[in-house]
Amino acid sequence: MTTKVGPAALAAALGLAALAAGPAPAAAQAAGPAPAPEPGGAAAGAAVPALPPAGTRLEYGLSLGPIHAGRATLTVGEAAEVNGAEARPVTLRVEGGALFLTLDDSMVSWIAAGPLRTLRSERTLHEGPHKEAYRLELDGGDGRYRISPLPGAPYQPASDRPRSGPSPADAVDDVAVLFLARTLPLDPGADYEIPRFYGSETHAIRIHVAERRSMRVPAGRFRVVGLDVVIPGTGLFGEKRHARVYVTDDPARTLVQLTADSGLGKLRLYLTGEGGAEGG
Repeated sequence: MTTKVGPAALAAALGLAALAAGPAPAAAQAAGPAPAPEPGGAAAGAAVPALPPAGTRLEYGLSLGPIHAGRATLTVGEAAEVNGAEARPVTLRVEGGALFLTLDDSMVSWIAAGPLRTLRSERTLHEGPHKEAYRLELDGGDGRYRISPLPGAPYQPASDRPRSGPSPADAVDDVAVLFLARTLPLDPGADYEIPRFYGSETHAIRIHVAERRSMRVPAGRFRVVGLDVVIPGTGLFGEKRHARVYVTDDPARTLVQLTADSGLGKLRLYLTGEGGAEGG
């Protein structure tokens, strides 16, 4: 059974420009039962807030097939006012490269809670020959997202990147998607459909609770929940990438590992250390 979380009810990713999600054509919404309680809202009954506390820092390794390809960090900053609402800056930094591909990406998304939503994101991306920088605004109040040049950045937005498009109310970007698991009960075998990804009012994030097991990564051994995440028409979470996100099987839902298929082998992001407010 699919639990459908609609715009009126209430969101997944690693932000690599050539691999991560971005605006895409509208996808048909499958029929489902009545909307579930809103993730991230008062009815969700979550044991923890939708976002980790300020000061959280998570460190990851990155591999492509058998090749070590680099490292990534995910950090949460102090709350600030953005577009009239309180939001926390969540920074995803990815550095490295493989097979002559340089990788140097920085994404800062200002994410609000109650419900979980992205207000603004600033991105500087360098992946091989692909270089761009832009600001993404998701809180214009008119049902559209907007992309503009990032002031002071060395690059411009890619020429083929849409500058504007329809966006659901309280939309999320590909950084906020990483925290969706904190707002869902993750019942065994459950399916969730959440039409909250920016780019289209009917562009749904689909999450399937695939497995529960123990997993060892460099940061230690964890009890995890494996989630199959699909955002149709996008990069990392596109239908053909078979992306699986592993989060801790506890209220914190800390990202432990992410895997996805690529033309160069299996992409794997894995936790190597924790620090700050949620670290040990």
